[in-house]
Amino acid sequence: GGGAGSPSFAGAIVTLAPALASGPEDNVPMGFRFQGESGAFTCEALLKFEALPSQAQSIALGILTMDGEANERGFSFRIEREGFLSFTPLQDSGAAGGAIASIPTSGPHAVNTRDWFHVAVSYDGRPGVPGALQLFWTRLDGSREEANRIGSGILSRNMMEVPGDFAIGNEARSHFAVNAEAEPFPGLIDEVRISSVARHPTDYLFVSPEKRNPEYGADLASTVRDGSFQLRLTGIGVDGEAVPVPEGKPLSLEPGIHRLDFDLGAGSGFFERPVQLRCQLEGFDAQWQESVQGMSLTFEFLDKQSRPVSQAQFNMTGSSTGWATGLTDSTLTPRREVLYAPADVHFLRVTLSSGAPDTSGSVGIDDLNLIDPRQPDERLWRNGSFEEGSNVLMPMQAPSGWIRGGAEPAIALVSRRDNLAILSLIDGDQSMGGTWSSVQPLDPAKVGGRALIVTWREAYNVISGNQQRATFLNVPPGKYVFRAIGMTEEKQPESAGLVAEVIVQPHFWQRGWFWPAATACIMTLAAVAVIRARNRRNRQRVREFAFQTALERDRTRIARDMHDDLGTRITVLNISASLASRALEEDPAKARKQLDKMSSAARGLVVAMDELVWAVDPLHDNLNELALRLTLHAEEVFHESGVRYRFDIPDTLPPVPISSDFRHHVSMAVREALHNILKHAGPCDVTLTVAFDNSVLAIDIRDNGRGFTLGPQTEGHGLANFRSRFADIGGSCEISSSPDGGTHVSFRCPVPK
Repeated sequence: GGGAGSPSFAGAIVTLAPALASGPEDNVPMGFRFQGESGAFTCEALLKFEALPSQAQSIALGILTMDGEANERGFSFRIEREGFLSFTPLQDSGAAGGAIASIPTSGPHAVNTRDWFHVAVSYDGRPGVPGALQLFWTRLDGSREEANRIGSGILSRNMMEVPGDFAIGNEARSHFAVNAEAEPFPGLIDEVRISSVARHPTDYLFVSPEKRNPEYGADLASTVRDGSFQLRLTGIGVDGEAVPVPEGKPLSLEPGIHRLDFDLGAGSGFFERPVQLRCQLEGFDAQWQESVQGMSLTFEFLDKQSRPVSQAQFNMTGSSTGWATGLTDSTLTPRREVLYAPADVHFLRVTLSSGAPDTSGSVGIDDLNLIDPRQPDERLWRNGSFEEGSNVLMPMQAPSGWIRGGAEPAIALVSRRDNLAILSLIDGDQSMGGTWSSVQPLDPAKVGGRALIVTWREAYNVISGNQQRATFLNVPPGKYVFRAIGMTEEKQPESAGLVAEVIVQPHFWQRGWFWPAATACIMTLAAVAVIRARNRRNRQRVREFAFQTALERDRTRIARDMHDDLGTRITVLNISASLASRALEEDPAKARKQLDKMSSAARGLVVAMDELVWAVDPLHDNLNELALRLTLHAEEVFHESGVRYRFDIPDTLPPVPISSDFRHHVSMAVREALHNILKHAGPCDVTLTVAFDNSVLAIDIRDNGRGFTLGPQTEGHGLANFRSRFADIGGSCEISSSPDGGTHVSFRCPVPK
């Protein structure tokens, strides 16, 4: 037990040294070995927890460490507070890499405070081989005959012999103001065994001797290569999202520019030996490229529809400069890169990815900035410190604008360093990955078509797994063939290859049928435009002809009216004047009679001229003027007669334009109907009703006069003229009457639009 920073040292066991010291006095003696001649080793221990890792007061729970104050930092085998078992080669070991795996929280090996657990790390002495370093976690219940493997890793080279402070259950390095505990284990450690060989999963201390297998190193030496080395495609990612691997058919993708990730594995597990892999996307890049291992930070410029138009990826593998044992005690290294923003950019998406599913390790970034060199003081990326947001340092909280993703989003964490937020991935799950991603808008007017500078600080220790990844950025529409070839690095190497087809569907304008169809459409549209133009000219000619016809019709009507009406009145006026002139001396009474007749004819002539002028004046081409004219007709006709009249006309009719021909026919028909009432109905009451509804003008004239019997002999009452006039303008006339029952004349006519 004990507490971080406390000098109690409760539970700390320091081997081969009676007490701690700030110098080499507590180091192990030269020649102290924990590994064999081949570099292989196995460290195992039995543990029982008094508190779960998440409840620890320190950043980690030490199991076995070789560490020191000077250049004596060898390795650390411990449990991270976040719930990972890790083995980390430290800076003086000469090796990079390590292993990290999630401690089970469910199932038969779930961590708890009741049972004893066996933990182990085993390395088979093959540097640079993914999977050569393995982690085991096993709950002991008396029935276990094999260690439970939870993860694997890699060492870049065999570790050097470092005479540091060797400690069990803690860290012996004094980096506090006084000699004090750094990473105490909160519980019991019952037994520790260190071997200079790699042990088989059935060859650990909790397995009875009669059930153990030979040492793993002997198994490796006697392994027979059976020639079954095969490559297989274990996963495909499109724009950072996993898609199903198609079986026996091409992978078909939506139109656009894509980022393609191909994860590669071996069917026989031979990635436990060194393997060289090269890949090519035929049709996109003629060059063969090395496959990529590790984690990555990707920048994707998106258009207005959030489609990728340009991408850049920066990989992280091995250990960064300044890496110590974890993110909290490592130095963040500044990094600076150049990005090109296309002209049509509207958004930038940043993705921090843990890479292939079996990649493990830790990566953290901080102080992410996007800068236009022309305006270096303006920050184009918001919340690059990851401080904005609600309780960002609390578990499963996120900085503002950032979201978790991947098959295991819990890999994405916000780590603490001096109480500041670091965007991080801590991946101990070797079957799934996780991501952080954020999308922010950019102003194309400011950054489009320009080179931008992106800066950040980073720290990482990335452990490549058995799978490798080939990444291709900015893949446009087209048909491609992905090819991969691999070869084992042995005296008698084996090789294998695989092929997969990929089709990025073209946009509709990029398909083969588009340009012929577009040409045909253009020709069709041109023909339609020509035909429409010709039809438009024809309609214009028809309108002009109709206008000329209407003009001629108006002229003919005016001439007819002048001839029939005005001519008759002028003739009467002339005859009356002649008769009055003759009778002036012979018969003065007769002369006065003729003069009265002349006066009446002159008044009628004035009225007729007024009617003619009204009919051709365009200022009167509306319903209100027509209704007003009809009321004037009634007043004129029934003036000083025994007929009483009234009007049922709205104060205002809709402002619908009407033609002069329409007005003339309606006016003359109504006037003639009123004259018929005056001549034939006798003293009576007359109602003139005008209405407009659904583009139809309705005029009703009712009287309660003498009436008549409808029949052929009544057509002389002007009824034929009514029907003729309204037929000329597309209307109708209905008449109903009976003796002593009055008469009803109904005019209906649609108003032309």
